[in-house]
Amino acid sequence: MKVIIIGGNPAGLSAASAIRKAHADWDIDVYEKGEYISYGSCGIPYYVADSVKKIDKLMTLTPEILEKKRKIPVHLFHEVTNVDFDKKQVLIKKLESRTEFTKNYDYLVIAVGGKSNIKKINITDKILHHPRVFRVHTLEHAKKLKQFLTSTPIENVVVIGSGYIGLEMIEAYEAQGVKNIILIGPRLNFDSKSQEFIQKELEKHHIQIRLRVRVQNVEIISENKLKVVLNNGESITTDAVQLSIGVLPATDMFRNSKLEMLPNGAIVIDEFGRTNIENVYAAGDCATSYHTILKKNIYLPLAPIANKQGRIAGEHIAGKPTDPFGGVVGTAIFKVFDLYCARTGISENQAKSAEFDVGSTLITNNEIAHYYPNAQKMSVMLIYDRSTHHLLGAEITAPSPLGAKKIDVLATALAAHMKIEDIQKLDLSYAPPFAPVWDPILIAANIARKNLK
Repeated sequence: MKVIIIGGNPAGLSAASAIRKAHADWDIDVYEKGEYISYGSCGIPYYVADSVKKIDKLMTLTPEILEKKRKIPVHLFHEVTNVDFDKKQVLIKKLESRTEFTKNYDYLVIAVGGKSNIKKINITDKILHHPRVFRVHTLEHAKKLKQFLTSTPIENVVVIGSGYIGLEMIEAYEAQGVKNIILIGPRLNFDSKSQEFIQKELEKHHIQIRLRVRVQNVEIISENKLKVVLNNGESITTDAVQLSIGVLPATDMFRNSKLEMLPNGAIVIDEFGRTNIENVYAAGDCATSYHTILKKNIYLPLAPIANKQGRIAGEHIAGKPTDPFGGVVGTAIFKVFDLYCARTGISENQAKSAEFDVGSTLITNNEIAHYYPNAQKMSVMLIYDRSTHHLLGAEITAPSPLGAKKIDVLATALAAHMKIEDIQKLDLSYAPPFAPVWDPILIAANIARKNLK
């Protein structure tokens, strides 16, 4: 069998490895248009901050290891520019020589990943390619930004986008000596009162915040200066601009094909990674995930999902018995300076849009026993259905990873379809360095129960 995999990052390589494990004699080729493979974009802020010294440390595998140990050829700087699903054929461009060739497949895995979303604001190609306008989606982006920051001292930067990467990159700029950092976004990742804890942490570090405003334009003043124009009339002159306003599936080449996609370009797949075209699979940041609470396919580009989807797709192609992908609840965790934040399930606004009978409870409590050294407050927010009593989502902010990782308890509760009463009964661990006698999760559940019907 001939298998072609488009994309050399976690989803694609997980699929390739699963197929190779089952079939030593199959012809497997991975085509990657970039310089790097097998890396997680989540590590980029820590590389730019210099917490991770070498960019190679962000990669799990190299082309040499894959070819030598797993017999999987990886072709770097090879871009698949077209797929003929009827002929089972791909058109491939060698980017270094600008030559093209075609190759046939029996199975195709589309793992092209995501791309920076620049459609939300008015960005021209000229501005996008300005030497002081940066994106932070790929290792190539990270390498360019770090080289700039370590060779060109700057006083200020405007970060457009206040999601996971935008918030994490602020700390990286501070670590590189940037004194004036301005963050622009609709909200601080959360769309609830939980974001107030993030705002306080940012203000403690003298970060300037512009919320609930939209960037109208980015203008070039000179080679060294840019101007960011907001829809409230404010103009900000800056030394550099970072664009981190979300991710879109990198599936433009399939727009006019018979491949079923969501309006944003995410390829619709089933629980085994199959698309609507026979012998064509997709996985990772270019594909959908089934949300078990919303009960529909959504786009959620997160690394753990990509790895799982890739492995399942590979095992299914190989004919190996495998459990279907069970879906997601949207668990994520991130750090903002000394504040550790996490979420799972759906937000209060999402729950209202989905027409649940929404209730919410937000508490603050000591993360550990109040008398233990350095005890500090953490927050827990529970979102639930007041009629059925089922947990729908949760948000946490905490002074340490210990508190933020409690989100995994609530992610497990969502997977088990637990009710608030079930959470109340959980036998959670206790010792003064780890938690109070009444764990903050149990306190939140106790208060939430009073709001149930």
